[in-house]
Amino acid sequence: MKPEIGKPQLIWVPFALMAIGSWTPVLGMWLNGIDWAGGAGRAIAFWYTVPALVAILLVQGPWLKQSILKPLGLRFSINRWWGIAWLLPVAILFVGMLVTWAAGFEPVLTVEQLIETKRSTVPPDQLAQFNEYLAESPPPHPLMLIVLGMPAGLTFNLIPGLCEEIAFRGYYFREVSGGFWARSTKIGLLWWLWLAPSVAIGNLYGAPGLGSVALALPWCIVASWVLVYLRVRSESVIAVAIARGTMLALTAAAHDLTFGAPTWLGPFYGIGGIVGFAVVWLAFWIHDRTRAKGRLTTA
Repeated sequence: MKPEIGKPQLIWVPFALMAIGSWTPVLGMWLNGIDWAGGAGRAIAFWYTVPALVAILLVQGPWLKQSILKPLGLRFSINRWWGIAWLLPVAILFVGMLVTWAAGFEPVLTVEQLIETKRSTVPPDQLAQFNEYLAESPPPHPLMLIVLGMPAGLTFNLIPGLCEEIAFRGYYFREVSGGFWARSTKIGLLWWLWLAPSVAIGNLYGAPGLGSVALALPWCIVASWVLVYLRVRSESVIAVAIARGTMLALTAAAHDLTFGAPTWLGPFYGIGGIVGFAVVWLAFWIHDRTRAKGRLTTA
């Protein structure tokens, strides 16, 4: 007789598989003193999400012997929440810019400012080449960086977004028990635990150490409230992946627009990002209280 699979197994077996795949290269980087800011870090950042998808597919198929699409929230019925998901990172970015501005870091909102910030990062022996490139290819208005980056949230950056979200707002959305608050917070804690080793060596904040890991905790929880709400209203994990993929696509734009602000302060993952998610959550909470047909945030 086949033994019954308990809830702890459904939670921790896939997490262990994800951890083995995602944490192993991070451990290798740490043991060899490899900087996350280099090419290896960029490669591992992309790879980091792949074991999450593989683990869930192994659990869902060979172990649980269940179908893949519907149980994991892979539905393709587009509604207005898909558009909200795509625009969500833009709202978080603008709030984050206001936070850094209030903290004394002027946003980069002119072409001249953008050129000066880029020039400040160029080594002196490469300034001549930089000026030649600038003459041939003048930069766009800084706000155009957002417009230019957003399509990547629907294409290239959608891939890591899907790998991550199929695990956390797909599989764990189904398996984690409780109402909205308990479920979304537990998923946020699992998400943080999975991300923590990479954050400890420089992922998200560029600053290795436990301080970055601690800052990632409230970010994961507040972001999980928003993403779980989006998951329910859109009725699809794909919409959530669009939000995450677009956030990844706009990370460089966020850095350029808040140049000079420390990563622990700015969008998307610093205090500015946490405040941005909190503002979006407030809008969602008002929607839940006033316009939604069925409330999620009350029993």
